[in-house]
Amino acid sequence: MQAPVRLLLALRPSVKPSLLVGTAASTAVFVATPFLLPAIADEYDVSVGTAGLMSTAQLAGFVVASWVGGRFLRPIRSVFVTAAVLGVVANLSSAVAPTFELLAIARAVSGLSLGLIAWFAWQDAFGDAGKTGDVAVVGPLVGTVVAPGVSVLLESAGLGALFGVLAVISSLPLLFVGQIDRRPRLRPHQTRHSATRAARVILLALAMITCGGSSIFVYAAAIGQDLDGMSAFAVSLAFSANAIASIPAAKWFGRRGPAGIWFIGTATCAVIIGVTHSAVLFSVALIAWGFVFWMGIPAVFALLAARSAFPEERAGDAQAVMALGRVFGPVLGGLFVAAGATDRLGVVAGGVIVSASILLLYVDRNRFIVQRQWVRRNIVPDAIATYFD
Repeated sequence: MQAPVRLLLALRPSVKPSLLVGTAASTAVFVATPFLLPAIADEYDVSVGTAGLMSTAQLAGFVVASWVGGRFLRPIRSVFVTAAVLGVVANLSSAVAPTFELLAIARAVSGLSLGLIAWFAWQDAFGDAGKTGDVAVVGPLVGTVVAPGVSVLLESAGLGALFGVLAVISSLPLLFVGQIDRRPRLRPHQTRHSATRAARVILLALAMITCGGSSIFVYAAAIGQDLDGMSAFAVSLAFSANAIASIPAAKWFGRRGPAGIWFIGTATCAVIIGVTHSAVLFSVALIAWGFVFWMGIPAVFALLAARSAFPEERAGDAQAVMALGRVFGPVLGGLFVAAGATDRLGVVAGGVIVSASILLLYVDRNRFIVQRQWVRRNIVPDAIATYFD
């Protein structure tokens, strides 16, 4: 874990290192999830679909924390410390959980930690292209190292040891708590403002994207091993390549274009992963997913900030609805996996993501119309504007 941390600090980001390290630690837990499902199924003698409920419990905690953080908490040191400690406790409890039910409860607590840290980072970055890129690139950087490490650790030391390592990783943000303010620098809003109509559509699209994406991505490791005949280590290398492909996309400095276009690419990858049973196509689709998905996410956040009257209030909403999508995604995917219908899962997941893409393209179209009307009313001479109207 020290290598990604040093790399993050060497990039000279515009976001506080404390927030980047917290995001990195949280990302490590999320990256481990797809590899945990087969191990949990064997350890607790449940199906892979049932094991996916562990992910659902964790993401349910994430939803609650994101929603609460954006409405009732302030980004101060005590909240940051609480989030990190919850992560340590949750992973240590998971290491010794005697039953699957207690494991699910521990993962729900882990989700609370992950949600608070994600809210902490994104509320600082939301609406700033440079900061958004710095936070977005953390996931790919950490994923390149964590995915193979998780696979090796599971095979060599087992599930309990992996949760123990995740507990240590979750404690790393505590080394940087001195960078977090004890008191809020800005006076918090006394009231919250409702989202604009366009913002609500974008939030719905984000929920659909994460629901469709997680419904198949969280089972991708199991699909690769069981259907495509790949070893666990080979699948982990594909996940690492997915993360590597995400790095230039997350840090892209040029124009990204309409966000909806990139998620049509994500939908295509989802269909390939579910429908084809070729190790080569599986790997290509998984790698391409990393690039197109992380080209799209910052573009969606930029669109949401642009179409919101109070962008800072939408940061928590965005994280909450994305987590909500990830709650229902594994449940949806588990139904298909349990029935042995991963091909149908790929089609359904792709369809959900494409539907979200259409919504985003529609909002983008409305934005261009509004901009054109503003130019005509404020720049074009009144006589000409009246003639064309």
